[in-house]
Amino acid sequence: MNEPDADGRKLSAAFERTMDGLGPELGPLVAASARQGRSIRRRRRLTVAGAVTAVAALAIGDTVALRPGDGGTTAVGLSAASPTASPSGTDTPAPTPSRRFPQPLQRTEDTVEPPLPGSGQHTGKVALTGRTALSALVKALPQAGRTSGYAGHSALIKANAADPGSVLTMANMLYDDGAGPADVRIMIEGGLGDRIKRDSHPNEEDLMSCSVINRGGQFRYCSDSVLPDGSHLLLMERVTGDILSRSVSLLRADQARISVSATNAAEVADHAKVQVVREGLPLTLDQLKAAAMSPDLPEWITPEQAKDAEHTIRPFRDDTPGRTGPSTSATPKPGATG
Repeated sequence: MNEPDADGRKLSAAFERTMDGLGPELGPLVAASARQGRSIRRRRRLTVAGAVTAVAALAIGDTVALRPGDGGTTAVGLSAASPTASPSGTDTPAPTPSRRFPQPLQRTEDTVEPPLPGSGQHTGKVALTGRTALSALVKALPQAGRTSGYAGHSALIKANAADPGSVLTMANMLYDDGAGPADVRIMIEGGLGDRIKRDSHPNEEDLMSCSVINRGGQFRYCSDSVLPDGSHLLLMERVTGDILSRSVSLLRADQARISVSATNAAEVADHAKVQVVREGLPLTLDQLKAAAMSPDLPEWITPEQAKDAEHTIRPFRDDTPGRTGPSTSATPKPGATG
């Protein structure tokens, strides 16, 4: 992931491996997105970062949910709220499970996540680590919930050897409000805004507009807006059978995109596909929005910040695509409390 990858083949393959199994319809969507990204690269010689944008945008779009922001809002497909939280952000009491659910797979290994050193103007700093991103996420979400099952990785996406690289950080954890765990994910794409302005595809409208993303009406709720500082905010909610997904995507003024999503489906031992592990969701769109707008998610951090996260976010699994490590276990193991 850290080596130059001019045609994007390695990165496309890595994303296909990473996103495999995240949802009943996500695999084909990501595969199609990867093929589209490769076609675009052949025609326009887009950078690897552009390929990441195309694949990740569609992948996130399949499992996200967002809410109206401050300023010019376009909302479509608003429907009834879920049992635990509504699109308007109003909390309702946590549900009493009406049936038994399988336990999500718990990560028991505690692996090392090597920091990626910066260069040029970022000399002396390191790329935002998966652990540090999760530390910020835990801090931003309601403290009553318990968090566990930490995993993630970071990479530098480079167009060529001279490119200092843009940070891509992806991480996930389980968040439990007492009524069962939800799978919560965060992704930080440094410099995304600059890249989509330079290239005609994908462009800002492709990534941050409900009129494009929800053209087929697959989301029961979608809202896009421009905030006072110029940031673009996208809020979406999707229901597929018993699976409920919400997500917030924020294209910040510094041109980094922060995506935070939650779903009531997760990996379960002895199952190839994700399974429903609770009723509804413990997090509202407003709460996910607050996490996406956290000030503790810069693209570059100090080595000390990375070290601090090592002590608070554990056990942690470095899930860099292609990395091999200890097997996982379905036996719960206590983690840090959010």
